[in-house]
Amino acid sequence: MKKLIISLLSLCIMMCTSQALMAQKGLEKKGKEKIEKKHNSQMDSIQKGMKDKKEKFEKKGDAHMDSMKVHKEKHQGKYKDAKESAESKKEEMMGKRDSMKSEMIEKGHAFGKDKELEGNGFGQKRAEQAKMHREKCRKELDETVNKSDEKIKAAKEKIKNAREKLEKEKSEGKATDEMYQEKLEKIKKAEDSVKALEEKVEKAKMEEE
Repeated sequence: MKKLIISLLSLCIMMCTSQALMAQKGLEKKGKEKIEKKHNSQMDSIQKGMKDKKEKFEKKGDAHMDSMKVHKEKHQGKYKDAKESAESKKEEMMGKRDSMKSEMIEKGHAFGKDKELEGNGFGQKRAEQAKMHREKCRKELDETVNKSDEKIKAAKEKIKNAREKLEKEKSEGKATDEMYQEKLEKIKKAEDSVKALEEKVEKAKMEEE
């Protein structure tokens, strides 16, 4: 009987110890799973952060590349425009040079033709050209003198009207002494300018004669 009781007690102790060990293993397993889960969550968070940084860096790099590309295209466009402008100016200068060259050749031919005339013929040709040039200059001078005479006549008429108006304003008391002197000074300056122009025209007429 005593042995039976001891055996039962041993069996109970073994069963309790086994259950305790199993419970402890269960707790250890749960703890391990919790740690692994936390570790996996941290790793996912780190990987996500690295992925976001990588995408952000790539986007920034793409934006920088696009900016560099736009800058390059803009620079190339300016260079192209400058090159085309330079080529256009070069062509224009070449065209002017060719035109001047052709003109000089034609003048040379004309002079050569004049030289073919001998003696009196050559002298007569040159005299006719000189006469035509003088007549052209005289005609231009006559036109300038006539236009100047018309301007002088119109200016004198305006000055006359301005002086009469000023004297009338003074007599009617519409102009103060200060206003009168100021306007009179302007009229005198205008008269001096007309007189100087008139003298130039007269001098040109004398030279023409």
